[in-house]
Amino acid sequence: MIYMTRSYLVLLTLILLAVAVTPTYAESAAPAQEGVISDFAAKVFAAAAAFIAAVSSAAWAISRAGSAGLAASAERPEIRTTAVIISAFAEALAIYGIVISFFILAAG
Repeated sequence: MIYMTRSYLVLLTLILLAVAVTPTYAESAAPAQEGVISDFAAKVFAAAAAFIAAVSSAAWAISRAGSAGLAASAERPEIRTTAVIISAFAEALAIYGIVISFFILAAG
């Protein structure tokens, strides 16, 4: 029984591999462009880079400010609001990054 299951698995793998390596003959709908990548791909890459930079830096800032704010509010509870406001400024950085990435994508 186990041998039969393995043989079916090997057969299925070979069939999928044969289908995956068969060439497809199709023509592109648009003519090839001059640059290495198209304008749309460059815009998407720029928007993704802006989004990644903003969100990763905001996550780092929130982790640092949040942990410091929790530690400080454990000692002095009256500064809890200030710690939340500082974390909100770091969150605004991520929101600005999202807005900038939408501006990049919407640019003509």
